[in-house]
Amino acid sequence: MNRTWRKCLSPILMILSWEIMTRAGWIESWFLPSPSLVFQTLYEMVVSGEVPYHTAISLGRAVTGYMTAAVIGIGLGLLIAWSLIIEDFFDPLIELIRPLSSFALVPILFLWFGVGNTSKIIIIFKSCFFPILLNTIAGIKGVDKKLIMAARSLGANGGQLWIRVLVPSALPMIITGLRISTAMAMMSLVGVEMLSSDSGLGFLVIDAQRTFDTKRVFAGIIVLSVLGFSVDQAARRIQAKLLSWHTETSLGGK
Repeated sequence: MNRTWRKCLSPILMILSWEIMTRAGWIESWFLPSPSLVFQTLYEMVVSGEVPYHTAISLGRAVTGYMTAAVIGIGLGLLIAWSLIIEDFFDPLIELIRPLSSFALVPILFLWFGVGNTSKIIIIFKSCFFPILLNTIAGIKGVDKKLIMAARSLGANGGQLWIRVLVPSALPMIITGLRISTAMAMMSLVGVEMLSSDSGLGFLVIDAQRTFDTKRVFAGIIVLSVLGFSVDQAARRIQAKLLSWHTETSLGGK
C-alpha cells in the first residue's frame, strides 16, 4: 500500500464508522447526523451559493492578515538577526505582546476599530506574526558558522553573504514558520468570526448552532477542515518547490 492510500485510510474508516453508528441508531441524529445527511446538506449549501459566499469572505480576511504578517514578520526578523541594536529595541516589546492571547485583544480592538474586517484582520495578523518572526530569527542565527567563514574566505561581501548563504540556509526554518501560521490564521479567523460577525465560515457554524441545526454545523466544520487541509497542502507544495535542495531525514525509514 503506497503512502497516498495509507493517508486516506484513517478518514475513510472514520466516516464509515460514523455512518454505521448513526444508521444503527446508536446515536441520535439530532446529536450526530449521519455523514450522508451532512454531505447532502453541504451540497445544498454549495448549490445555493451560501458556502462559496462565506468562504470567499473568510479567505479574504485570512489572506490579508496572513500576508501582512508574513511580509512584516520576515522583514523584521531579518533586521533583528542583522543588528543587535534593533534586537535590543524590539525584544522587550515582542516578549510582552507575544504571550497575550489574540482573543484577549478582541474587546479593545472592537472598541477601536469596530466589528468590521479591520479588527478581524488584526487578530489574524497577531496570531500569524510571531511564529513567522521567531522562526526567521532562529533560522538566520542558526546558520552554521563554517558556512559563513567559507563564504567570507571566498571573498563574499555583506550582501552576497545574506543572499547566497544566510537566507537560503534559514529558508527551511522560515517556511516552517509560514506553514505553522497558516493553521494559526484559520483558527483565529474562525474564533473571531464566531465572536462577532454577520459573515464568514465561523459565523455560518455559530449561526447554525443557535438554531440547533447540527447538519449545518457539521457541514460548516467540514468546509473549514477541507479548507485548512487544502491550504496546508498548498504550503507543502510551495515548500517542496523552494526547498528542492533540502533533504529531510526520516527515522522511520519508508
